Amino acid sequence: MGINLANDCQFHDNLIHGVSFASDVGDFSSDIHFDIDHILEWLCCSKNMDESMFSVSRALLKFHDVSDLILDLSWGETQYSKFTGFRSGVFILDVKKENVESLLAKDDGSYYKWQILTNNKNSIIQFGASSMSLELIGTPKIVNRQYLINSERRVE
Repeated sequence: MGINLANDCQFHDNLIHGVSFASDVGDFSSDIHFDIDHILEWLCCSKNMDESMFSVSRALLKFHDVSDLILDLSWGETQYSKFTGFRSGVFILDVKKENVESLLAKDDGSYYKWQILTNNKNSIIQFGASSMSLELIGTPKIVNRQYLINSERRVE
């Protein structure tokens, strides 16, 4: 199910599970998809509950007509002596968009420089794209955390 993205759509604390390149050589298109856990709603707790609840759905955050991709997830230099990945995963802190001039712009002249800021301050995810869209996958789950575990991400 696709969602019409408003300018105020938030991706803060959305866990990134994977990245895929959805290029179609025949159409000369280059899209990039981020497989995320999208927080649809922060639900209020009842007075008897001491934890927050969230409505979370597996989703594909898609960027269209991508150019100038920089994807650098740097987890440090340990000389291959220890695991340095984030135990909690890589989360989106913010998605920033800046209008730029480009020969790849659509009829309305829109093309953007995008930056995805993550909890890993040493990482860079940056690219140009004409637009983004969000596709929800499966049924949203109500959980007491801002992400889904693997068994909850399976499509029924």
